[in-house]
This record gives sequence, C-alpha cells and structure tokens, in this order.
Amino acid sequence: MSKRHTVCRMCGEACPIYVHVENGRAVKIEGVPDNPRSNGKVCGKGIAALQLEYDPRRLTHPLRRIGERGEGEWEKISWDTALEIISERLLEIKEKDGPEALVYHFGSAIGQVWPYINRFMNVYGSPNKASHSHLCYQPRNLAHVATYGAYPQEDVKNTKLFVLWAQNHVNSALLTRGRAIFDAIRNGAKLIVIDPVFTALASKADLFVQPRPGTDGALGLAMINVIINEDLYDHDFVEKWTYGFDELKEIVSSYTPKRVEEITWVPAEQIIKLARTYAQTKPAVLGDGNGFDQHTNVTQSVRVVAILRAITGNLNIPGGNVIRSDLGVPSIDLAEKLPKDVKPISRNPFYYDVVGWDTTPHVVDSILTGKPYPVKAMIVHGSGAGVIASNCEKTLEAFKKLEFLVVNDFYMTATAEIADIVLPAATHLEKDCLMISASPTSAPSVDTAYICMMNKVVEPLGECWGDHEFICELGKRMGYGEFFTSPVDVFNQQLNSLGLTVDKVKRSPEGILIQLDPQKVYHQHEGTGFETPTGKVELYSTTLEKYGYDPLPIYKEPAESPMTEPETAQDYPLVTSASLRLGLYKHNQFQTLPWIQEIVPDPYVQVNPETAEALGIHDGDSVLVESKRGRIEVVAQVTEEVDPRVVMVTHGWGHPYARGYKTNLLTDDRERCIISGSTGNRSFLSRIRKKDD
Repeated sequence: MSKRHTVCRMCGEACPIYVHVENGRAVKIEGVPDNPRSNGKVCGKGIAALQLEYDPRRLTHPLRRIGERGEGEWEKISWDTALEIISERLLEIKEKDGPEALVYHFGSAIGQVWPYINRFMNVYGSPNKASHSHLCYQPRNLAHVATYGAYPQEDVKNTKLFVLWAQNHVNSALLTRGRAIFDAIRNGAKLIVIDPVFTALASKADLFVQPRPGTDGALGLAMINVIINEDLYDHDFVEKWTYGFDELKEIVSSYTPKRVEEITWVPAEQIIKLARTYAQTKPAVLGDGNGFDQHTNVTQSVRVVAILRAITGNLNIPGGNVIRSDLGVPSIDLAEKLPKDVKPISRNPFYYDVVGWDTTPHVVDSILTGKPYPVKAMIVHGSGAGVIASNCEKTLEAFKKLEFLVVNDFYMTATAEIADIVLPAATHLEKDCLMISASPTSAPSVDTAYICMMNKVVEPLGECWGDHEFICELGKRMGYGEFFTSPVDVFNQQLNSLGLTVDKVKRSPEGILIQLDPQKVYHQHEGTGFETPTGKVELYSTTLEKYGYDPLPIYKEPAESPMTEPETAQDYPLVTSASLRLGLYKHNQFQTLPWIQEIVPDPYVQVNPETAEALGIHDGDSVLVESKRGRIEVVAQVTEEVDPRVVMVTHGWGHPYARGYKTNLLTDDRERCIISGSTGNRSFLSRIRKKDD
C-alpha cells in the first residue's frame, strides 16, 4: 500500500489530504498533519470522495446520442471519435454562424479550470462564457467592486468581533474558516449571527438576529441610520476616504429602526443594539455570505454591508475586512486573441465587464429569443444548470433548442440527458491541477497566499478525462495546437513569476504559503487609494451610475413578497427559501454517495412547530410545497430554527441519477436583481400541506 498526497476538492477549500492506494485503488483518505489549511482534519464530504470515485452511477465512457433528445438512447464512442465530432461541429458553426454562436457554460467543476476555458474561447473567437454564479458569490462581488474596487477578505485571526451575515462557515468551510472562527472565539472574540435560520453557528452567538428573507438591505440601512445619528462613525476615515457621505446620510434618514422593524421583523431595540455593538467594537469583521445571493435585490443589499465596514473604520485594518494586493500571477487566458468587434450576448454589461462571463438566465433568454443573435451550440462543463437554475424546466427547454450540445460531467445529469455528446469527467483523485489561493479567504491568514497542486493519485475510472486534458486535446484537434501544448506548460507559466515550478509544488503535501508584504495587506489604500474612479470608497457609486444603476444603496422589496404581492400572499402565505444549503453537499453535488445519504437521505422543508400544528403536519410527514409555478414533495422537518411565517426548502435536488424532486420547479427567473441577474430563489411565496390532504 502506498500513501500519496493531493488536495480535496469536494468543496472549494482545497484541504491537503493523503490518499492510501492499494492495488491501484484508493482505500483511505486522511488529513495532512501540520498543514496551514485544515490542521490535519478531513470532513465528511472529503472522506466520501472514496464513494464518488467508485460510484457505479458515474459516467465512464464518451457517449453519442442516437435517439431523440431525452429518450436515453446512446452509443459508446471513443474519445478520438468524440473529439472529431465536436471539433467538426464547432468549426462548422463558427464558419456558418460566427464564433459567438458558441457558449461555454461551466459550473462547480472540481479544479481551477476557468482560466483554461477562457483561453479556449478567446482562441476560438467567442466572448460567450456563462455560469450560474449569479446564484453564488458574483452578485456580492459586484457590490464590492462598485464600492471599493475589489472584494475584501476577513482578518479572522486578529479580530475582536465577528458579524457573520448570511454566512455559515460551519456548513461551507468547517475545517478552514469555520475552525479559525471558533479558535478566535475561544481567544475572546465575540460573535453576532444574522440569518433567517437559527443555525448551529447561531447557537454559539452572543447576539442572533433573524430578519425576514430578502430584507437584509433594509436592516443594514437602519444600522447606518443609528450609527450616523448617534455619531458612532469614524469621522477621520469618512472624511478622507469616502465619497458621497452626505447623499448616504440623506437616503438612510427615513430608515429608522421602528420603520425597519415592520419590514424585517427584527425588533427596533435589537437593530439599535446590533448597530451600536458593531460600531463600538474595533476591530470587527463583517462577513457577507451566500445567503445574500438568490434575492432580487442582492447587490444593493451587499453594498450596504460594504458601506458599514467603511464608515465604522473597519476596512483595511488588522482584524477587520482587508483588501490586499493579489499575487500578480500572469493571465493565461490569451484575451488578446479575442476579436475586438465580437460583442457578448450579455444583457448586463457591468456584470460581464467585472466577472468576464454571463449568467445562465441571460443565455436562456438569448437561446429562446435569438437576441442579440442566435446561440447555436454549447459546451456544458461541470454544471447542474438543468436543476440549479431558477425555473429549471425553462432552462432545459431552451437547451433542447440548441443545434449542438456537449456535456462534460461525472454523472448523467438533467442537462446531459438532452445532450448530443456526453463526456466522462475525472475526479480530483484522477487528475493534476494547479490551485492558486484556492479559497476566497486564502486561509490561514490574510497576509499569506496558498498554492498547491491537485495530484493524480489513481488512474481515472474507465475512460474519464481531466478538464484540462479535454480542453487541450480539443484545442489541438481544432487547429489551435500552438496554444495547447500541455496544461503543465501553462501551469509553469503561471508559477514562474513566483519563482516556483509545478514539480516543486507537487512535492509539497501541505501546499506552499507565500508571505505577503504587510504593506500590501493593511492600510494599503493610504498609498494607492481604492480601485474606484474617485480613488475612495464610493458610498455614492460612480461606477453604478455610469452603467445606469442607482448610485446609492436603495432598498427594494423582494419581487415576490407579502408586501409586493399581497393577493398572492393570500393563497401562498409563507415566505419561502428554496436554497437551504447542507454542509454535507456542495450545491447540487454528491446526493448519491451512501455515507452522506445516510445522514440526509431526502430533500426536506423546515417548518416552525406553530405553523406545522396549524396545518396538521408532523415531523417526518410527506408534504407538498407549492408556489405559483410548481409543486414538489419533500419531508417535513419541524423545527424552531425558522420563523412561523417562513419555510426553508433544501437546495440543489432533482438530477435524474439522484433521489428527490427538482427544488427549482418552485422558483421563477423572470424577476431578477437588476445589477447581477440574481433570481429570488431565497425569497418567494409558497404554501405547504400534507401530501394526502
């Protein structure tokens, strides 16, 4: 038996692991002691990677559709044949319809393959990459770019107070950021949790605040109201480093705690306590999480959070939220190869200019309408778009209209079922991949960057290929061989600027930490200013104004709420989130793995005991959750974790190879955040009843 090192990619944290291999088969996974990420631990998802590796449901051979879409008629083909078909079709479409007729849609792929996708598409000549990241991270990224010019990180080690807002590291990053937060609490830091659900993290909090889903922006504006009116803001920072304070002061004047209590359901006294505690405790970390996403008002809501950090002086200081310099790793995307006259299909130029790709709903719109020009082909890579996107049936119907659809994934997903070519993807145990600053927070501290290699520790199952291998070989087949010599060549190109090589990184089981110059971490704005047009924190965003959006952080009710649609609320009285994330799963992945399935076997809905009693529902009952758009059957979990007026439905279920109904039959894609395109999966109206009623 041999012991080989790599990194886990069952989530985004990239924890170092050892994999024990016997007769070519992975048999055990354990942590790497004394590493800076997870301190030698492995979570439940990480251990279950063994079951992902040998899951009998995995795709193991390239397939070509021979029947009608969705009929399930396939024939096995070789990779050589698959690449020949794909390259011929893509070159035909490029010649007939132009390169922009191809969209490359990627999702939660295991490994950092996005730069390589950009490289391929730029050489091909299409600006049209897309992802469902409008449901995770990017709406918040836009808010920070519009305010600071960049996304800040949390200085966990040096803070005195955590305000974790719609952020649950116990679920999303237990062994890295979650552990670091608990370490800080043991050392005396205080904790405030703001969340519609009383989570395990909330049970450790000194103060728990439970707003109505989708009203976070109003809550934040009331906090600013208190901080300004009680003169708790940092006068020096505001005067030197912010733009638009007077305009902000005017807009928050009407958001009194009493008024906002009616909007958010948070008592006015608690709003005041929350504002005072955050403003008067320094340094403080104010974290924003995925719970902000999937609302129709998300980006302006997160703008409020960004502003709170600035006016309290908790930005770019030790123990606060820090905007640090990046590593200066050169881009590998060959952007200069993209023709300047080719315009993306994006209906949201700000999103595209910041993120570099489009959203799933915008691509669906373009396929269905043919505007601004027809989309004829798509490569879907590691993406559960046919399940995770709002109004998922509409997404699948749009994909069926494509002339050519290629899916590269582990399983026969809902999208793969309607593809022309399906390709089997390698797991993180079966491929090499360079990981640079693999976590958004680059733990263990904000003054370090983390670099590691995902090393192939076992041979791929069947004929599975790694992401880079597929793109590289496709590029060669299409005549772009000079740009796709070897993924390792590209990795070395990135590492050369850091004085590293792939071989050196591969030999480090715990990864490599790069210590950053403190001047590039704390207070760096004092030398360079902020990366905004004014060089300051833009409370009044000139960037948003340029793109035609409101420059001030206005509050807007969720598109479907008791206030915006009172008539709907009479029939569908419960405020609903269909995005309850479980720590054992990663969005819509891994529901088939037995060890995880034993713990959470089925999708469920959280219902308050008061609501359940009124409806005659008991814990464990099969119930129907219904919205104006659809109905799903799930199991009732009766719990006091949610408000009696709210229900929370587990998120990401519905692939044909996994059990459970499509959660996103309930959600709608028509109303979206005007800035980010985010849909209201976390804040809409529903009703619930026992299945037999």
